[in-house]
This record gives sequence, structure tokens and C-alpha cells, in this order.
Amino acid sequence: MLRARIVATALALALALGTAPARAGDAAGAFAPYEDLTEVLATLAWHLDDDVYRFPVAKDPTGHDVFALSLERLERWETRFPSRLRDVTTYARAQALERLGEYRRAAQAYDAVAAMAESSLAPRAREAVPRARAFADTAALPEDGADMGARLAALRRKLDAWNVLVQRHAGTPYQALALVEEERLERRAAALVVRHRHDLERGDETAERALRFLVEKHAESKDLPTHVLELGDLQAAVARDWLAAHDRPLAFDEDQFVVRADRALETYRKVATWDGAREKPEGEGRFATVEAWKSSVLARYR
Repeated sequence: MLRARIVATALALALALGTAPARAGDAAGAFAPYEDLTEVLATLAWHLDDDVYRFPVAKDPTGHDVFALSLERLERWETRFPSRLRDVTTYARAQALERLGEYRRAAQAYDAVAAMAESSLAPRAREAVPRARAFADTAALPEDGADMGARLAALRRKLDAWNVLVQRHAGTPYQALALVEEERLERRAAALVVRHRHDLERGDETAERALRFLVEKHAESKDLPTHVLELGDLQAAVARDWLAAHDRPLAFDEDQFVVRADRALETYRKVATWDGAREKPEGEGRFATVEAWKSSVLARYR
């Protein structure tokens, strides 16, 4: 309904003003302002309800992110026609900015439309402002600290704030936006634990638990294959660490080495055989690399 209303608003305003489609026939390239406004809006509106957490962001025929491309085309249209349908273009820019994670700029754009008392979009913009500001305030929370403990604490506070928005916007496209942010932070927290695993007691186990939590919690995410690859990377690194600590002939135990190497191989195999996953070639490459390394190590000690 929302996408239809936006396009209908643009059409109605364009007809009321008696304007012909604004085209730039001499322009070239994916970001050239060659479309009329309703064409740009139609592309954006069609994807406003996309689940960007579970599915990759849509691309247009030129291969560009539809939200980034729509934003660029809207901005170029505004530059070319600064006095036409400013409320419509500003509102549409706000929607594109939200999908691109630019929540502060989105809130400012909604504010601008809300202040246009004569615009039929002003009431909708006023409704959107609190949401956009909440997303902007949460996105602005710090993620760093003086040490690992402080960084993890900052990430936890920010994750709690995003989780509030996930629950508040359940069942709407904005829940997917909040889930994307939550997943990004949990991936960063897991990466921090992996990076400092040698400084932690039972660090390897802690790091693996962090990565498995990421895999299990975000099982519906479009980035699940990437999380599985990162788990495989950790398991391969653990196998290499074990070999470095047991590289003398009498210290090397083939069974223990094989168990560790095979854990990484089994994890990589999941992605290497994952039909439809864009990460499948990476999984195949990493599986082949670790398999070749395992074979060379066994040949060396036999």
C-alpha cells in the first residue's frame, strides 16, 4: 500500500503541475538523471518491503544496489529540477537512506518534509520521524573501548538497544533493518573474541562458542554461509596452532591432527556444497586448501 501511495502521489503532483517527464537524453551511465521522477520512485517503492536481513539487497539491471542507485538518481533529479516536487523527492530520499543505514540523514529528510505544511506527505513524515530518530540514536551509540572488556561491554549495550527496535518493529520492514544491525554487531563481537582467543582462558573454546552462537542465532540470515566460513577459519587456525606446538616427529599424533583438520573440512564442506550460496566458490577454495595442507602434513610425518 505504501509503495502505491508514494508513486500515486508523485503522479498526481506531476499532473497537477502539468510537467512533462524530466529527462536528460544526452546523459549516459547508470547514475545519469535520465528517468522521470515516477520511474525512479517506482523502482524504489517496489523494493521498500524487501527483507534485507534474509535476502541480498536487490540489484537493478546495471548491477547496482537499488537503494543506492535510487538515492543517487533522486539527488541528481533534485539538482536538475530544484523546484519540482521537493516533498516527494525528499520523502523518497529518506526511505532510501534508511535502507542504506544512513539513519541520521533519513531523520533529517523526514523532518524537512514534516515541516512542509502544504504537502500531503507531511503527516506521514511526522509519523516516520520518531522511528528514524530512534534508529539514528541507536546507530550513534559507541562500539569501542579502552580494552577488550570495555569494547565487549559497549557492544552489549548497543546490541540491547538494537534488540529493543527489533521487538518494537516486529513484522515490519524496519525489523529487518534492525536485525541487520544486530547481526553486524554480534559478528564484530565474535571477531573480537576470535582475535584475542590466545589471551583468554580456554580461548579456542570460547571463540568457537561465539561463532556457533552467531551461526545458530542468524540461521535465517542471508549471511549465514559467511558465518559458517568464519567458523571453519577458526577451526583451521586451531589445527595449525596445534601442529605448530607438536611439530617434532615424536610429538606429532596423527589421530589428533586428523580430528582437528577434519573439523575444519566438514565445516567448509557445508558451504562448498551449498547450492545457490554466493559464497560456495569460497567454500570450495578453502576446503581444497585445507585438504591439500592436511595431505601434505600427513605425508611429511608418515
